[in-house]
Amino acid sequence: MKTPSNACAITHEWVEFVVQQYEAKKTQPNISIKLTSFNVAQATKPGESFNAELVLLTASAELHQQSNDSESSPPLKKDYSFIVKFLSLDPFSRELIKIAKYHVRELMMYSNVVSDLNSHWLANAVNQDEDQRLCVPEYIYGICNASEYVLVMENCKANRFELKDKTQGLDLEHTMLAVQHIARLHALSRSYSLSSDLCKEYPMFKFDPVVSSLFKPVVITAIENAIKYLRTLPEHKEILAKLEKGRHGLSQKYQRMWDDQSRHQMLCLTHGDYWINNLLFRYNLNEEDGQHKLEDIKLIDWQIAQWSNPVFDLHYLLNTSTTAALRENHLNAILRHYHTTFMSISDNLKTPVPDWNFEQFMAEFGRTSLVGFLMGMCLIQGTLSKAGEKINPNAGSSSGRPGRSLTGKFKSVAAKVIVPVAVRPSSQFIIKMAIKKMLSPIAQELIEGKNTIMNDRFMELLLEAEKKGLLDVLSM
Repeated sequence: MKTPSNACAITHEWVEFVVQQYEAKKTQPNISIKLTSFNVAQATKPGESFNAELVLLTASAELHQQSNDSESSPPLKKDYSFIVKFLSLDPFSRELIKIAKYHVRELMMYSNVVSDLNSHWLANAVNQDEDQRLCVPEYIYGICNASEYVLVMENCKANRFELKDKTQGLDLEHTMLAVQHIARLHALSRSYSLSSDLCKEYPMFKFDPVVSSLFKPVVITAIENAIKYLRTLPEHKEILAKLEKGRHGLSQKYQRMWDDQSRHQMLCLTHGDYWINNLLFRYNLNEEDGQHKLEDIKLIDWQIAQWSNPVFDLHYLLNTSTTAALRENHLNAILRHYHTTFMSISDNLKTPVPDWNFEQFMAEFGRTSLVGFLMGMCLIQGTLSKAGEKINPNAGSSSGRPGRSLTGKFKSVAAKVIVPVAVRPSSQFIIKMAIKKMLSPIAQELIEGKNTIMNDRFMELLLEAEKKGLLDVLSM
């Protein structure tokens, strides 16, 4: 049986195999499966998924209990709803993902690491009244080797989980819940690693500067887009002058700040892409007043998880997924909630944290604020723009079958040759040129000013950065 490499290659035989594996693990190994039907559909809209092809797989099956008795019980009919994740249909994205090992990290998170961390909590938590385990989609099946990759997990939306509107951002209640759960990851991973070295067990999570080196060209292009936009706004000439003067210094300072782990006061397992579209929320309907009450959360998309500074996850969430008004009015309360949660879980696991009081934590948050601003500026341009929906045209298309056409085969071969060369430090200009061409339509969209949501959020970040002095490029 061949493992599918994309949505078009999913077969009846493979789906039946996945369901069989799942039920054998979930219930009893003597259950036999007869798949009666299955359906495949794209799980994302165009432009929503840059690093993968996400597929919604629904299936129905009959479960037969194998028995030595002469009488057999009637089959149990059961429906399934899964999310299947393949490598990107775009060959250049695929090669970049393989080099950065994004796919390996995510599969390992779902298949092993989350389970290890949650088991660590169950074995060591003094007080288990409040469940402090990680909440992620259930792992169903996966394979990753030189020629095959697929990850199958539960479809949380079938269990009433849903995304928040990225154009509106998170309100205080949702932000507090998101912060609480990322603190769980950080505290659990730190505690676990004190007894079992996580990066020794799972070396793919060791800090890899290739992540920041791939992001640096995006930062440079985002700054250049901002400069083009500000040139049309004479009222902001002072910000423009600082960006023009510091366009290279800002990106260099960002990379040094990200890469120099000796400067970080705290290190643990980080999510790396912690923003509103990687959070799923579930609500309960209050019958008395008809209001929906927030009750649960799931954390998804673990491709960029690595051992790094936990404060970066907070910067990423706040600068990409909340409004300036929320940050201005509630930042201290949000950060205190994170710190309290982190310290409480660490104490509960009998691994208290020395030299990390709230003032020290806030000092580290302030020191690394430039990272948050630049990540937010990049993501807002890429995710709130209408032009961004065209960056990855294959996402959301069920017709994409890589490598079949002559053009597709040529691109696949070219990607395998070009990408390993492009990621070398001496050849970064190749990636920079490609990203500049890809993101240039966003600059035009900013200038046109028709996308008020993107323009407003973008300008809010710039004004905040100016107020904090982040645009003044100084030596570190």
